[in-house]
Amino acid sequence: MCLATAGVIVSVAEGDGGDPLWRSAEVDFGGVRQRVSLACLPTASVGDAVLVHVGLALALVDTAGGLP
Repeated sequence: MCLATAGVIVSVAEGDGGDPLWRSAEVDFGGVRQRVSLACLPTASVGDAVLVHVGLALALVDTAGGLP
């Protein structure tokens, strides 16, 4: 079993030479901010909600009902 936590992207840093595998983001988890990899989500941008597991954003979250 793994645990992923939902957070919102507040800033994005492009990778070296524009390589999408090195993109990272600062993600806000209800007041706690952490730098995470966007290697699995090349289209993620500021304001997107993402699920994060061990420093890797795995999926975009639909926030129509709000974050859990």
